[in-house]
Amino acid sequence: MTTPRAAMQELSPGGIVSLYTLDATNIGGSIYRFSDSSEVDGSSVAFGEIEYPYLAFASEGFAWSSDELPRPRLTIASINTTLFSLAVSTRGIQGAVLYRIRTFDRFLDGHASANSNMYFPSDIFIVDRVLSMNKEQIALELVTPMDLTDCKLPSQVALRDVCFWVYRHYDSTLGGFVYDQTENACPYAGTAYFTSTGESKASPSLDCCGRRLSDCVLRYGAGQALPYGGFPGLARQSS
Repeated sequence: MTTPRAAMQELSPGGIVSLYTLDATNIGGSIYRFSDSSEVDGSSVAFGEIEYPYLAFASEGFAWSSDELPRPRLTIASINTTLFSLAVSTRGIQGAVLYRIRTFDRFLDGHASANSNMYFPSDIFIVDRVLSMNKEQIALELVTPMDLTDCKLPSQVALRDVCFWVYRHYDSTLGGFVYDQTENACPYAGTAYFTSTGESKASPSLDCCGRRLSDCVLRYGAGQALPYGGFPGLARQSS
């Protein structure tokens, strides 16, 4: 099966498209989606039935290196009144979370090879500060969650018997599964369905993961590599 990384080795892999989701709900805003790419006819690109309106902006510093953590910068024209108003009302959008998904344009909705499961590992950044803001543009500096003051690793709570991946859910209106579009998504996309108690079912609408290691084994099989999000190797500690 072709993967984004395998597609890069092809003679004509296509152009890479970056899709951004700015989640400002934790600071009193909303969720904003945008991309610096558009379709040939000028319409917004869509991926996984989610639309990413075109927004003119410049970006830099997303690349990771072995020497230091990235601190990307986004420079957006102030004519975009939505983000400008958000920056003013929240004193710089500080604390908002930015997700970036990258994929090839041929995998976007509406294209011959459309496939919403084909994308590179997503990135997550936090808006740290406003570098400049005037009538012409807003410049934001981002940091990784690991670069935040007083952040300690691991920042995730380690649980032995609970998987933290976001499992798919069946949407009866769409007649299919809806998959999380972040790096926390469970990768299972099989056609074997089980309830949260491990009971096999024929209907996809009854599919629900119990978040135990045994649920992962049911879906992938005994002796197979499991993408389990818990930490089964942790020893129990009694007082």
